[in-house]
Formats: sequence, structure tokens, C-alpha cells
Amino acid sequence: MVIGASASAGFNTRREAGRTVNLAKIIEHMVEVEHDEVLNTSSPLFFMNPRWMGTQAIRSAKEARATLVVAVDFLFWFGYGPKSEDRRMEDLEAGLKYLSELKCPVLLSRIPDMKASVGKMLSPRQVPRPATLKGLNERIDAWAAEHKNIILVPMAEFLNDLRAGKAVKVAKISYPEGSIRTLLQRDELHPTLEGMVALMALSLFKLCERHKELSQDDFEMDPQVVKKRVIAAVRRGKKPEDKTPAKNKKDS
Repeated sequence: MVIGASASAGFNTRREAGRTVNLAKIIEHMVEVEHDEVLNTSSPLFFMNPRWMGTQAIRSAKEARATLVVAVDFLFWFGYGPKSEDRRMEDLEAGLKYLSELKCPVLLSRIPDMKASVGKMLSPRQVPRPATLKGLNERIDAWAAEHKNIILVPMAEFLNDLRAGKAVKVAKISYPEGSIRTLLQRDELHPTLEGMVALMALSLFKLCERHKELSQDDFEMDPQVVKKRVIAAVRRGKKPEDKTPAKNKKDS
């Protein structure tokens, strides 16, 4: 199951694909073996009330008996938003408490530095101070170390490399220096369709590292291949549909 905010919900991917493509749909095109349905509860409205949206997402995951939860941007709005620095830390503790209810593997990211989006999508009041952001991520690291089902994925680090103009590699694809526009939208906040696939590939690498029973061969990790699959499916009108969580059903 995918839980989280607008990045997972596929904000503005309609411009590339012709329809909004969320992370759950992308995962369906990456998994090469038989698997449970990939459910989606991510929402572009998560920022409006992260505590309420967070509790609803966790409840859905528990009711669906999810076998894997993809929560790469789940914590973002617990740290960002128009609130005091103390409130950011309080909200993060709430978000971590919600996540602690999950016992299945959870793919989670540290909170990235997105100040470059100020004036484009974010306002200055929504962005944590550098010291606060450092404290938030140190807390996430410490909490994750205490919860063996939590798998930290390098989303924040990946974004830092992109912003620094560094070359990055995902699967067999090497992105040269200055590839930020290929993977990140002009609002400096949301990933492109290819960027979403790249992020998910990095997450699946970490999942396979932790769970040796899984093989990287079980997934198509090439962002460009998956992007083509997604767009082709949309054009055929055969895209994987969103599945709404159902009680007492084992899903991922």
C-alpha cells in the first residue's frame, strides 16, 4: 500500500502521461512477478491536515493487512507547513507514533531540504529552519533504528545530489550532471513521472537489501522503461486502476 502526500499521489503527472499517475500505479508496472494488489491512499490534500490524514492512512493500511507500506513522503508535512519550529518536532513525534502501529515492512524517507521551492510552490513560513530540519532527521534516524520493520530510503540524499548538479545513477541508467529537470518538476517540489520511478527504484533496492528473499530481478528498475510502460498503458486505456482498501484482505 502507498500512503503519503502529493509526490506519491502523482501531482501534475497528467501533463506527461495524459492522466494522473500515482506511485501505486507505477509500482504495478515495476513488479515483474505475481503480487498482491497495490493499494493507494496517498493524497495531494495531505498538507491540509497531516495528523488527520496520517491517522486515516495508517488505519487503512491496518484494515487492509498491508504486507508492505510505501511511505516515502509520509512525514514531509509533519515537518513542513506554516507552524512554529517546536510544533514541527511535536508533529513529527505524532507521525512517528502513527507509523509505529505498522508491523509490516515500511519504506520511509528522511525529510528533504526543499527550500528551493520557496516562491514557486512553498512559502517561507512553510519551510523548517536548517537546524530544525537537521533535528527532525536525526530523530527519524534514531526512531528508525529502534523499529526493525522500517527501511530508510535515500530520497533526501538523492534530491541533494540533484540540486548540487551531481551525476546520479539509478539501475542501469546514469543521469549526467545537471539532470534535475528530468527528475524534478519546475516547482522544485514534486518529482516528474521519471523521477517518481527513479525514487521507487531506489526504494526497491533498499527493500531487496533488507529482505534477501527478494531479488532485484523481481522488479523492472529502469526508470525510462517503466515510464514508457506507464504512458503506453494510459494511452491504451488499460492502466492499473486504483484499488480501494477492503477490510480483512491481504494487500500490499
